[in-house]
Amino acid sequence: MCNLNTEDKILNASIVLFSQKGYSAVTTKEIAKKAGLSEMTLFRHFESKQNLFEKAFDKFVISPKLIGLFEGLEGDLERDLIKICTSYQETLLQNKKIILMHFKNEELNPEFDALLFKIPNELKRLLSHYFETMRERGVIKENPEELATSVLATNFGLFITFLVMNKLTFETDIQACISSYVKIFARGVTHSV
Repeated sequence: MCNLNTEDKILNASIVLFSQKGYSAVTTKEIAKKAGLSEMTLFRHFESKQNLFEKAFDKFVISPKLIGLFEGLEGDLERDLIKICTSYQETLLQNKKIILMHFKNEELNPEFDALLFKIPNELKRLLSHYFETMRERGVIKENPEELATSVLATNFGLFITFLVMNKLTFETDIQACISSYVKIFARGVTHSV
């Protein structure tokens, strides 16, 4: 039990520092100090800073709830997209610190990018498959992959707007934005009756 608490302290301290300063600017000594432990203790639990980052990423970013969401969709474009977009916004909000950490990094590291884009890439694949199914049913007429990209880009833009410009949007309800966007989007991509 003691090991779990120590690892959690290190993981929590690392994610806070990584999000504040970026990966490159943070040292293992700073992480250990923030966790209230020695640097030697940190290395007993994590072999390297890279290993620590990967473990922190897995703990804070992976969202099976988002991926499992696609199994319970109804086949109603608007209702399904509201569920998907709402769940994606929740996932982005839960992972706000790791996203901020990515923005703090001055140099782009392909290994980190691969980790950071794990969820959006999986979500794009699932959305593309969903839109392909809807196209086969005759509900939509557009390219499934382009639609998936559009949904992801709009949702990420909405998240960033609320994150960065919260003083300007404090009276705006994110759920109302999602519903409005989905309604307009669904109207634009469905076959006219």
